[in-house]
Amino acid sequence: MWLVQKAGKKCVHKGLSSVRPVRAMNRETPHRIYFLDLARGVAIFSMFFQHCMILHEKTAGEGDTILGNIFVLAGTVPAAPVFMVLLGTFLMKSTDNCCRPTLLRGVKLLLLGYLLNLVRFTIPLEIVGIDRSLYLPDESPLSLFLAFDILQLAGLSLLIIAFLKKYSSVPFLFPVLIVCILWFSPFLWGKCPHIPFFFPFWGTGKNVYFPLFPWIIYILLGMHVSRYLLVQELSGRLLRIFLGIGGVCICTGLLLFDVFPVGDYHRSGLSVHLVIIGFIFVWLPLCQVIIQKTPSAHPILQTLFFWSRHVTSVYCIQWILFGWSLLIFGVNRQDDYVAALIGLSVLIVTHFVVKSSKIQRMFSWV
Repeated sequence: MWLVQKAGKKCVHKGLSSVRPVRAMNRETPHRIYFLDLARGVAIFSMFFQHCMILHEKTAGEGDTILGNIFVLAGTVPAAPVFMVLLGTFLMKSTDNCCRPTLLRGVKLLLLGYLLNLVRFTIPLEIVGIDRSLYLPDESPLSLFLAFDILQLAGLSLLIIAFLKKYSSVPFLFPVLIVCILWFSPFLWGKCPHIPFFFPFWGTGKNVYFPLFPWIIYILLGMHVSRYLLVQELSGRLLRIFLGIGGVCICTGLLLFDVFPVGDYHRSGLSVHLVIIGFIFVWLPLCQVIIQKTPSAHPILQTLFFWSRHVTSVYCIQWILFGWSLLIFGVNRQDDYVAALIGLSVLIVTHFVVKSSKIQRMFSWV
């Protein structure tokens, strides 16, 4: 991390000369940072196919099918961690250190997360009167509603981070917090198993998909590196430093697999998250290279940018469609290619619903 800080200081001293001007991607939105939009757009794309496998594929994507494994893997490392890093990054765009706006947004995200739970699962599988034993036999209406997913993680994280933002200029504060959280989180797993209040904090409950510890580290990481990412284009030197840090984190994490608990994707130890952090440091520079090498008007890029701009509405609409699709296709009953086709259909419908209607305005309050 100190290498990034050192490079950043040089950029400040040199002024604009240290940052190459980015090509105009869209005259109407010159404030967009397109390599970050690309990273978030790819995360959204990957998310569709992970969700379709988890919900519809016979083994929930954990079998021996190549297609299922690829889709589930694509929806893990490049998806939720990237979302959270970019949330922390854009949180620092405002120089206002007042806690109130961040606290308010945290509350809104929590409310949206539980409202989404109600609409995507509880209503179709309970209120409509469908026999839940045919779909989610191990779930109850309350467990479906209280599922702790990424929106809830973001909201709860913001409630805590609101009080940390004013200290963002303290050297090494966020890296130290990240290491401490990664080190101590496994010791919290399984604590207070009969007190639901603690479930979201360290994932004791079965429906806690992104427990605060350790997943809050990605927002902290985004806040720490925001001063280097909130530019139209990374300088060549900073790009090389990011790649170097990424390589070191990946190699270190792999070497520590036998030392720290691996767990699963949602509750993993320091070694796994070092690999994920390393991937992010490699992935973001790669996104910039893709932007530089691809024509600005390329339809795929423009689609990914659109999803990134409307990330909240795209995320919520796709989950509502997936939730109601259970009434048609059931849970974990399809072959991998059928599940992939369902995911592709949900992606296409979501895209045109968000693009051709004013539905994104429904999420403008978040």
